[in-house]
Amino acid sequence: MTSLIRNPLTIVWALLTTVTIASSLIAIDGGASHQINTTVTTIVLLIAAFKAHMVIRHFMEVRRAPVWLKATTSGWVLGLFALLLGFYFAAL
Repeated sequence: MTSLIRNPLTIVWALLTTVTIASSLIAIDGGASHQINTTVTTIVLLIAAFKAHMVIRHFMEVRRAPVWLKATTSGWVLGLFALLLGFYFAAL
């Protein structure tokens, strides 16, 4: 049982679960007024980008991949975050 708790994937899974709960609480509190809140949206998108990065690194085994693949996947997550944020602010 101790080896399961110390397993890096278990730790990452627990972190992702915690961040998901925090993200939903932030979104619920921010949406309670039924008004567009750019800060809440930016934070939720940033959390989603962090989660995507962690899933790619740890559950898709990219952390042991060549540097070019790590850079490509990190760039993809960063680019997607920037694109989504750009579309969001352009639509305001």
